[in-house]
Amino acid sequence: MANLIFYDDTHRYTVDGEEVPSVSELTRFLTREIYGEVNQYVLDSAAERGTKVHKAAEALDKFGSVEIDDDLAGYLKAYVSFLRDRKPSWEKIEWAVNNGTLYAGTIDRYGELDGKYGIVDLKTTANIDKGHRVLYTAAQNLYRMAIEAGNKVEFLDILQLKKDGTYCLYELEIQDELATACIVMHEALKKKKRKRKEKADAEV
Repeated sequence: MANLIFYDDTHRYTVDGEEVPSVSELTRFLTREIYGEVNQYVLDSAAERGTKVHKAAEALDKFGSVEIDDDLAGYLKAYVSFLRDRKPSWEKIEWAVNNGTLYAGTIDRYGELDGKYGIVDLKTTANIDKGHRVLYTAAQNLYRMAIEAGNKVEFLDILQLKKDGTYCLYELEIQDELATACIVMHEALKKKKRKRKEKADAEV
């Protein structure tokens, strides 16, 4: 079995000592299409908020209680409401996975919901439009492709946690096309970058 290590401080993954791209790296083409014009400060603030809510939800699932900043309490309230309403049974929480040496990533939740097994990704994004769904569909299917050899995946869901304490659950399409396209584009760019470096080194 491959030795997968996730370095939380730098958000890097290695498989048997070799650094591999993350799911976020593979989907960065789509991310740029959605957030390309958004102010970097706004993006950084949203990322920090999402990280804090993820860690709070993880602590709640593992230990049954958690403390969180007042301005983020609504997001956690939304998660608690989801747990109470839908009663999922999580088998994996913040699960680092890899697809060989192609890529790696961390699945927010894997388990049973409404009698089916699948992946649930937690989001604190205020609006989930068509562009977001395309991005999330690619990412979720990359996660699915990494684990489906040994795990049943019957659904891919996005759980949107809102500041007002409510939530929405979106089901995404199970398909290979978007995920495969992201892998192909990443590999093509990596090959192009390697050739450019080899050419530069030869000219020195």
